[in-house]
Amino acid sequence: MATKGLENFQKVKSEEERMERTVNSCPFRTRFHIMPPVGWINDPNGLCQFKGVYHAYFQYSPLNVNGGGGYWGHCVSTDLIRWEYKDPVLTTDIPEDRSGVYSGSALVEDGRMYVFYTGNVKMPGDYDYIDAGRVSTQILAESEDGQHMSEKVKLLGMEDYPEEITQHVRDPKVWKENGRYYMILGARERAWDEEGKRRDRGTALVYVSEDRKKWKFSRKIDSEETFGYMWECPDLFCLEGEKVLSFCPQGLKSEEEKFQNIYQSGYSLLSRDADLESTFREWDMGFDFYAPQSFEADDGRRILIGWAGMPDTADTHRNLSVKNGWQHCLTIPCELEYREGRIFRTPVRELFALEWEAVPEEKERYCWAEKAVKLEVSVRRRTRIRIGTEKNEMTITAEGNKTEISFLDRKGNPAVCGGGRGRRVCRTAGDVENLLILIDSSIVELFVNGGEAVFTTRIYLEREEREIRLPECEKYRLEMI
Repeated sequence: MATKGLENFQKVKSEEERMERTVNSCPFRTRFHIMPPVGWINDPNGLCQFKGVYHAYFQYSPLNVNGGGGYWGHCVSTDLIRWEYKDPVLTTDIPEDRSGVYSGSALVEDGRMYVFYTGNVKMPGDYDYIDAGRVSTQILAESEDGQHMSEKVKLLGMEDYPEEITQHVRDPKVWKENGRYYMILGARERAWDEEGKRRDRGTALVYVSEDRKKWKFSRKIDSEETFGYMWECPDLFCLEGEKVLSFCPQGLKSEEEKFQNIYQSGYSLLSRDADLESTFREWDMGFDFYAPQSFEADDGRRILIGWAGMPDTADTHRNLSVKNGWQHCLTIPCELEYREGRIFRTPVRELFALEWEAVPEEKERYCWAEKAVKLEVSVRRRTRIRIGTEKNEMTITAEGNKTEISFLDRKGNPAVCGGGRGRRVCRTAGDVENLLILIDSSIVELFVNGGEAVFTTRIYLEREEREIRLPECEKYRLEMI
């Protein structure tokens, strides 16, 4: 490893040790979600099961609580629920990634792990970093244990992308199919509208290889009409015979019950004889979900993990853990199942195998303090659930086919525990029949109708404010651990 790499890793170790007490004293640390040991976390990377162990890598900025890239963090698990943190595995130590080791994926084959990622370079100067000033390189590193990486190898550079593609090319997802290797990349294509104004188009680039090292451009995947100006974190896989494209289109116009966040993440069914925009569904309807990645476990399950965060939200909402030196986490791993023309997303079965303790149905108000919560509610009429106190609360409301989460009071003022978050809604195909609510300290994940719709949000309640108030009329099962 280059001297710079060793120096960078030593900086991380020193910062983690220096901030350990401050971070661990934070009341918002979770029990079952992947967090940064210190600083900032965003996209999950390189998700895989390797030699029987689950590996989760992630974008990690240990030296800056507000992000900035620089490392791939790493943790491992045998059950997808309890995670052990390891030392970071990648850092900025070659010219091609000197501005950041960006997102990527892992391919496991013949007892070896192959890690693909984007090396980012932003040159100093007066550039727009779209058409000039940026270099995006796709890079390969290999490992025999998932922790120690080989020398890095350049696979694709700016000269290898189609001429109409800007310098925004990133996030390689690699898989093997019918004896050949495929790589899909998120990209931004130059385009103009009828008036001659610049209106770039999001697209995905597909490359093919016989040996994982020499790659040839195969095709683009895009929509008939412009569907966002940039696609991030593409993921292409099959589920019950359906070919699924998961991606994050940036630049979609926000609507009252659709595309409610600054950036979206969702999937389209490519097997259908329709434009991908018409089959696009959002993965999550909450405030905090972006950049998901999936992988196939040894038992055949397709498992997805997302970033429980969102880029560029400093002006809209914030995370109250920053004062303790860390920010963001990843979502609970979820199993994907295709049925009824859509994908259902539910927590991995390992979560339900934990030794949950049932709470007797004795009262309307329950306190959960430092425990994790699993609440299942059968919805028969308008249902309203309060998490928090009357003065500082988040509410979940279900009525008909509409579900809403809100941090707003009757006057429209946001609660302190939401850090500025407001209201999010969604509609299901039929009436809401059941809710599964998971609470792990500072994150709430709500699964509607068996995962037909999901809301992910951060919530920042002090321990003494951690209450749940349930309606008397509904049937529910409350468990804690």
